Amino acid sequence: MHTRASFALSVLLLIGITGCANEKSGSSKPAKQAPAKVEIYSKESNLATVTLTPEAFERLGVTTAKAEVQPVGRSTTLGGEIMVPPGEQATIVAPVSGTVQLPDSTSLPKPGTRVERGLRVIEFMPLLTPERFVPTPAEKSQIANAEASVISLQMTADGDVRQSREEVTAAKIALNRAQTLLNDRVGSQRSVDDAQAQLALAEARWKVANERKKVLDRLSDDMENGEAQSIPITSPISGIIRSLPITPGQTVSTGSPLFEVVNLREVWVRVPVYVGLLKELNLDRKAQVHIFGEEPSGQAIEVDPVTAPPAADPLSSTADLFYQMPNPDGRYRPGEKLSVTIPLKGETEQLVVPVNSILFDIDGGTWVYQRTGDYSFRRARVELERMTLQFAVINRGISAGTEVVVDAAAEIFGTEFGAGK
Repeated sequence: MHTRASFALSVLLLIGITGCANEKSGSSKPAKQAPAKVEIYSKESNLATVTLTPEAFERLGVTTAKAEVQPVGRSTTLGGEIMVPPGEQATIVAPVSGTVQLPDSTSLPKPGTRVERGLRVIEFMPLLTPERFVPTPAEKSQIANAEASVISLQMTADGDVRQSREEVTAAKIALNRAQTLLNDRVGSQRSVDDAQAQLALAEARWKVANERKKVLDRLSDDMENGEAQSIPITSPISGIIRSLPITPGQTVSTGSPLFEVVNLREVWVRVPVYVGLLKELNLDRKAQVHIFGEEPSGQAIEVDPVTAPPAADPLSSTADLFYQMPNPDGRYRPGEKLSVTIPLKGETEQLVVPVNSILFDIDGGTWVYQRTGDYSFRRARVELERMTLQFAVINRGISAGTEVVVDAAAEIFGTEFGAGK
């Protein structure tokens, strides 16, 4: 009885499965055509091949280009560091002994606050007269020191004004000479740009020296009149307050730092280079900067070389090169490390493909899609040497003449792994 029951149950299950299969096979609903077919091979040399439908090919806007051997400029990659350009950092110090006061009963700006040029940051009250009618010995000594400091600083300010005025005159002569040589086609535009930069720095120093002299002249008049007036301390440049080591009501001595302002609209990149490599570098061309931690396919930033005072480190046998980089949003900060690619002299014949044809997987591997048919593409691993703004230099993986996908390579990559359009 047990055997007959088991046999009957097996027959019923078989009939049920057969009926379900017949019901599915009898459906009249047509199957939907897939936009692409992916064929998987067992060997890495024959990786997945993606075959698109003509409609998907047109919708994705697939374009291709052939790998070519072209003369490519050589380059080397070194580490760099962001720094504040000369003339874009100002440390304001106390002209004489005095007391820090708030401007118009407002609070002091915090470090990191952006200030504009000419903004009143603090009020400064010089200690030229005692607060009481009869000064104490300590106050007499303080007053005498303040008066001596004003006289000494006034003499120094007079010399600074004359020196900065002569520097402006010399910078104008150098600029006129550079422009004349450029007009006669025996000079370079870079020499003119450098002369203009030197003139701008000289004029800025002259202006600061004149303003400092005016403040000291005013203090001298207050000393003669026997009464002191508060001095508004303003920011000499537009930028960000880096430090503010004072508090309201604090008494400071002559030369004590009040606050520091830096302008980071443009920054310099300092690159220490081994002195034996300097003769191989092409110092007249732009360099490329990459940020540490960004994707390998991230866009490089082109930076211009700048003329700076020569600097070197005898301990590491390196000499410093400097490049100028725009920083309008304040993204880059002084002291930040960068990767800098500097061009070398000469060119070499290398295999290149358009930079947009390179794909990166989750492990950092580099790939391209080879065209194997009208609508068929096969993914191939390539060894990437480096990337420029237009081309990717290939060491091995494909040969010259190989047709690779440029536009829509990422979409085909997503189609292969189930995330395509």
